[in-house]
Amino acid sequence: MTVHLRTIPLVLVATGAALTLTACGGGSDNDAAAPSSVGMSPATTNPGSGSPKGGGSSSGSHTGTAATKPGGKEATGDSYAYKHPCTAEQLTVSAKSLGSSPNQYVISVTNHGKAACGLSSYYPRVDLGSKNSADRSHNIHPLVPGGLGGAPAVPVHAGRTVYAVLDTDPQGAKGSNGGFDEVNVLADKSFPNADTHNFPLAYGAVVVQHPKLGLYRSSVGDAVASMRTADTNDS
Repeated sequence: MTVHLRTIPLVLVATGAALTLTACGGGSDNDAAAPSSVGMSPATTNPGSGSPKGGGSSSGSHTGTAATKPGGKEATGDSYAYKHPCTAEQLTVSAKSLGSSPNQYVISVTNHGKAACGLSSYYPRVDLGSKNSADRSHNIHPLVPGGLGGAPAVPVHAGRTVYAVLDTDPQGAKGSNGGFDEVNVLADKSFPNADTHNFPLAYGAVVVQHPKLGLYRSSVGDAVASMRTADTNDS
């Protein structure tokens, strides 16, 4: 009996040790898995387009891992923007008269998303009309720079703004607004008409038959210079 009493505790001790080792091993695996699962969360929750309304998860994986994985900086580059078209929801559009010239309007398009995106047109679609008119067929479309080639795409980095300048009286005609009192702006020609923004013309603004609109540029000065080269009807 003495032998049996000594043997039983040894077996229990051995079994307990094995269980302890097994439990420790399981805890180690969980600790190793935890960082991986947390790391994947941004890739599946961040919107690919940077839109606060949500988007695809494939491009979101670039956005969520930009700071931790090689190649993640693609989400901030031009090549990424070319492959990821901007959506109207991730852009803020404004149009304000330029202080030095009341007939010139700076159209600003800002990407408030978390990743770069691309506009599919070189310039916004712009026309001038009357806010009280139901017939838009007589609205005036500005001239734009001609000789454009290649695939149209304008990269807009996250948090950045591109500009286009409209001049309603580029020749200094000194007339009247001709009944036109509104500037209508669609940031990208591929967007539906419902995404058009309407802005009032400044009081006393002059509108001629052939206003000018420049290409999107990263600075207002470059946008003004581009506007001055406009010579082609915007169809």
